[in-house]
Amino acid sequence: MIEVEVRAKVKDFDEIKGKLNEIGAELSESIHQIDKVFGHPKFLDENTMIVEGGISSRIRSVNNHCVLEFKEINRESGAGMEIKSEISDVNMGVKFLNKIGFEEAFTVDKKRQSYKYKDFSIDLDEVEKLGFFIEIEKMIKSDDEKEIAKKECLELLNIISPEGQIENKKYGDLMQEIINKEKQKIN
Repeated sequence: MIEVEVRAKVKDFDEIKGKLNEIGAELSESIHQIDKVFGHPKFLDENTMIVEGGISSRIRSVNNHCVLEFKEINRESGAGMEIKSEISDVNMGVKFLNKIGFEEAFTVDKKRQSYKYKDFSIDLDEVEKLGFFIEIEKMIKSDDEKEIAKKECLELLNIISPEGQIENKKYGDLMQEIINKEKQKIN
């Protein structure tokens, strides 16, 4: 499966929740999610950002349930290959990633409310250090469907949050920018 997603920065979720209710979206879960994000030197640029088409990895922890993920980064299309596997604990995942050359970069700590609407997943994310975001995702089976799926995600975003500012950068990119700025202040 291929994930197509659109992300936008928003000021808060008050109006968005009202719109989700109006269109009949259903709240499926509320979680506290902690992602340890890793990069491989092969896929990093001079600013330690994952290059377009590169692979990032993360260990996602939710309620003591851990998943190791590898994800192809495609900022412009919002679509990329994704592989996930459950692991028994975070430390085992960290050791495995280190063994194959991935290095821990940072942690993304977010509170997420997930909604379902037709064949879309809609996430409202409050991300520590970054603020409030809405993500709209659609899973597709082939590359031929990417353009149509992206258009559908954007149309839904316009209904739910017309003031949202499209953010093509992943949370990891935004976190890395903060880290890079902090490093510049020190130097």
